[in-house]
Amino acid sequence: MIPLSIQDKFDRTNKIGELRAAIGKEFSDNYSSTCRSILVSVSADGNSCVTKEVAAYGRSPKKGTRKSPSWLTWNAIYF
Repeated sequence: MIPLSIQDKFDRTNKIGELRAAIGKEFSDNYSSTCRSILVSVSADGNSCVTKEVAAYGRSPKKGTRKSPSWLTWNAIYF
């Protein structure tokens, strides 16, 4: 996948800005053991995000955070 920092320049979108506006938002996350996470931060260059699992569906979250590509996080939140 193309990093969002390049994609935003190419197609004149603001997906990195959308992600930064969504910090603290809970979303459906297929890579979480509880299927739910919150967006903790977006890197300075906009190419990676940090998420944290939250309790959902009777499941307890794993401790710690997870780093993932920003395009994957954007897709989970907005698509």
